[in-house]
Amino acid sequence: MKKASMQDIADALGISKNSVSQALRNKPGVSQNTKMMVMQKADELGYEYQNTTSTKQPKQVLLIATEFAISQTSFFGEIIKSIEDELRKENCQLNIHALTQNEIDELTLPQNFSDYNGVIILSHSDNNYIKKVIASKIPVVLVDHHDPSLQADAILSKNTDGTFQAVSLLIEQGLNRIGFIGDIDFSPSYLERYRGYHRALSEYGLSYDKTIEVTQIEETQGALFNKLKNIDTMPDAWFCVNSGLAFMLNSYLQSAGYTIPDDISIICYDDTEFTRMAVPPITNIATDLQFMGKLAVNTLIKRIADSSTPFVHQQIIPNLNIRGSVKIK
Repeated sequence: MKKASMQDIADALGISKNSVSQALRNKPGVSQNTKMMVMQKADELGYEYQNTTSTKQPKQVLLIATEFAISQTSFFGEIIKSIEDELRKENCQLNIHALTQNEIDELTLPQNFSDYNGVIILSHSDNNYIKKVIASKIPVVLVDHHDPSLQADAILSKNTDGTFQAVSLLIEQGLNRIGFIGDIDFSPSYLERYRGYHRALSEYGLSYDKTIEVTQIEETQGALFNKLKNIDTMPDAWFCVNSGLAFMLNSYLQSAGYTIPDDISIICYDDTEFTRMAVPPITNIATDLQFMGKLAVNTLIKRIADSSTPFVHQQIIPNLNIRGSVKIK
């Protein structure tokens, strides 16, 4: 009787021989569901293979983020959910650790840290702390954070180009005096967005106006309102580094008697419930957060499988979402 082959399994399931090979060797690139179907069919057909999954426990992945980042459910919550969903498909277990300021200051790693197969660090915390995590030699992927001193894979939004696109939209609508709101010292992403804002002004031949650039601010309604009250002449439009600031800005301007977008236009980075709840809804440039989480998991799985390849920074091009806060000609 002819022995069953990989091709027989592939033909029976309607998939490629390569997918069968990856599944039987428990390699990344095929889903956990496909792996299970392949192994079941192999058993049915009598195909002899080394079952690498029966003796191995699911991979353990740790997600580290600051307490502040984890609290931002409208943004980081979507990324975390996507990461959980993708890891489940790969038969990996996820644990989430909220970093305290004391742990950061003391460079204290989470309990049982050495037991994990991989680590995802979400958003910025402290580069010295991240360096300690990387020094452990456990595979690490950074999400929405990077720094030249950090030797690790990173999944990022194309912040500079995205902001350039957003500000260009405003200028093309005849809005030439454009303000900026966002603490550029808070995260590398906000600094990159500031550079994209300046690049757009430069390429369209517009001058910078420091009186309408709010670049150091605590992200609270009181702090923002105090800054805005000190601006003598409002710009034609505002660009905000995130949706929360844009929502608060919209509230302030309307309470001050401005009509959005007839008097002042608003555009921001990120698309969350804040952009959708605002009246009018806020035009934005936004990264696909579900895809960002999926890409992070795929990158980590590959890094776990092969730690010798060069590190890569992958930038996701954001999409422009036209809403009611900008009047389009």
